Amino acid sequence: MSAPRVSICLPSLNTLPFLQERIDTILGQTFTDWELVVTDSYSDDGSWELLQRLARQDDRVSLAQAPRGLYPSWNHCLKRARGEFVYIATSDDTMALDGLEKMVAALAAHADCDLAHCPLVITGPDGSPLNDDWSHRWPECTIFAHGLEDFARRPHIRRAPYDGLIHLTGQHVIMSVNQLLIRKTLFARTGYFESRWGSVGDFNWEMRAGLLANTVHVPDTWASWRVHTAQATASIDVFGPERTRTIDDMIRDAIEACAAQLPARVVADLRSDLLPRAGELRSYYAGLRERHRRTGSRRAFQVRRLLAGSRALRSEIWGRVLGRPRWPDVAPGQIRAWLDGVCGYRVIEPLPEANSSRS
Repeated sequence: MSAPRVSICLPSLNTLPFLQERIDTILGQTFTDWELVVTDSYSDDGSWELLQRLARQDDRVSLAQAPRGLYPSWNHCLKRARGEFVYIATSDDTMALDGLEKMVAALAAHADCDLAHCPLVITGPDGSPLNDDWSHRWPECTIFAHGLEDFARRPHIRRAPYDGLIHLTGQHVIMSVNQLLIRKTLFARTGYFESRWGSVGDFNWEMRAGLLANTVHVPDTWASWRVHTAQATASIDVFGPERTRTIDDMIRDAIEACAAQLPARVVADLRSDLLPRAGELRSYYAGLRERHRRTGSRRAFQVRRLLAGSRALRSEIWGRVLGRPRWPDVAPGQIRAWLDGVCGYRVIEPLPEANSSRS
């Protein structure tokens, strides 16, 4: 049997209330040259039986069961995938029916890109879009919107290592892996998903990918990310100290893992300046978030950091007193300008509308 163009990887564990909707958005894709590679982690809610019925009806479906674990399940799918491109279809989410068609066309048209990236619709358990606060709006819930002017809604290419470096802010560029179509050969350079950081470990892989791979943005389709109490990340305290330490570890790991593949000038500046400075500023803003309900504690914390911090941190604190923007908000633009000079090319390249949607 010849290999399909796309391998849709569907990891499954007890998401029966949402699984049929996910399957429907796969079967309904306007792009049909795909295989569905399923790894079920011994679901006991009826998901496995539903998937077995699907496999009997469609010979493009390949089933397997493997021990439980979020990223081991993803990796199990990816290692079985035969396609040129892979799409990780998390089992409780959905996507536009033209999503694969448009992202395949974008990667086919741009052989120098290993990632195609589309917008995200964040929904509640019933699938209705959420817009109640910034954490439920894309791209505001990520660093993606900062320093990009209007590129968030225009087709463009973002060249490595830009996306990787703006992870130094500690914020996501990609909110959900659902937003990505990935050229399978990229995994030989990035490695697969790591489990050691728990259910937030995709941040580490996304930083590795952003350091090494060019990304073509496809603004005229979408994927969804469903917020519900049973999802793997539901219990994470995104502002807690443990989360901050985990982010720091993932950032350092991604840089060291990719250093040999990065320009020497970028690595030297990272190690001597960007990485320690970004770490100190991330720590400062994490400390403010922890104290945001205790005004007196917050002020004492700021004074201590002002007295004991580096010159960069003192400048940041005084800058905020004077009304200047926060470092996380300006860092993407600063990194972009620096890379434009270091690399000798425009890190973000706008594309004509037609180039983002057909080869």
